[in-house]
Parts: sequence; C-alpha cells; structure tokens
Amino acid sequence: MKNSVFNSSKWTIKKNKLAVLLPVRDTMHSATAMCLLEMVKLNTMNNLDTHVVMDASTVLLTQRERLALEAQKIGAEYMLWIDSDMVFPATTALRLLGHEEPVVCANYVRRQMPPKGVAYEKIFEWQNPLSFDVKDELVPIEGIGMGCFMMKTSILDEISRPWFEFAWTPASDDWLGEDMTLCQKIINAGHSIKVDTVLSNELRHLGTWAFGPDLLK
Repeated sequence: MKNSVFNSSKWTIKKNKLAVLLPVRDTMHSATAMCLLEMVKLNTMNNLDTHVVMDASTVLLTQRERLALEAQKIGAEYMLWIDSDMVFPATTALRLLGHEEPVVCANYVRRQMPPKGVAYEKIFEWQNPLSFDVKDELVPIEGIGMGCFMMKTSILDEISRPWFEFAWTPASDDWLGEDMTLCQKIINAGHSIKVDTVLSNELRHLGTWAFGPDLLK
C-alpha cells in the first residue's frame, strides 16, 4: 500500500473520545460537510473515537449549552467546536490533540470587510487582532472565535452555568459574544488558551459574494 495521510503513523495518538460539536441552522455548507467527513475518516483510522453532534435550534446560546451537555453524556475527553461555514484539513483534530493542551484553537478570517482574524491577545483590543505569521510555538491569547476550538470537556466542571452567555460592555456600547465570554471563564479558571498558527493558515471561512457586471470592469 502506498504511503498516504490515511495510513501514516505521523498522526497516531493515544486513544481518546472526541465530540465534534456543530451549532447549525437549517443547512450547512457542502464544503464543510466534506471536510468533516474526511476528518472523521482519518480520526477513525487513527483510533480516535469521534462523535459528531449537531444542534439546529435557533438560539445560539441554547445550542452551545446543549452541545456541551451532549459531550459530557458521551463521555468525551475533548470537545472540538466547528462552525458550519468552515473549511479545514482532515488532520485538524489529530493535530490539535497532539499539542496536549487544555484549550488549543485555530485562527481564521472573519466574513466581513476589512478582513481580519478572530483571535486576540487582549480582549477588547479589537484593533489589534492576532497576526497570521507562522510561529514555531503555540501563541497564548485571551479570546478567539469558536469556529475551530478544542478544549478538555472536564473544564466545564470548573465553570458555573450557563457556560455560554453574552455580556454587555458599557465602554464599547455593545455585547461581548459567547465565544469571548467563555474564553474569559476558561482563563479565570486557571487555564491558558493557545493558537496553532500553522493550522490557522490552512483554514478558510466561507461567505457569500454578489457577482455582478461591475466585476468585469
């Protein structure tokens, strides 16, 4: 048999149980579905017991709470949060697990202009997002979006419920999202959050674009 990523020992890890959690609406991108399929295939070939769980309800906070509870019921050692509009390599879960960190994530570009990443070394310093420069080591941060976010399930036991909530921020006159508030809770519980900058450069965030004749000019 020829060598390939699917039979390589490069990604072999100790046996774990992983819950891949996706909050979705009525549909998810076909490209995301293909990435998910390839990742589960590779995980299975490397003895990583992978459970994919989706929640299609309408309130994001409720979705995340339900998905986290399901990860606990499954008995998953780790949770990998994936958004339904992400493109990621099949090796994503194995690479993040290989870091052996309580919380490790990948950065990605938001679906707005001007484009910038969703990871921040300091929460509230929104004009200074983490760069996509590749580093040899993981980069510690304070906050990040949860489009590709791995954490130990046991951390939930150290955080009071609700795990996911919005927080009003008078200084900026807006709401802090459930992703950033979870990051704050994780750090307050004594854990660090780190970013894999190599994997970050391989992720894509799917959006929409209106094609018109103006593009031909």
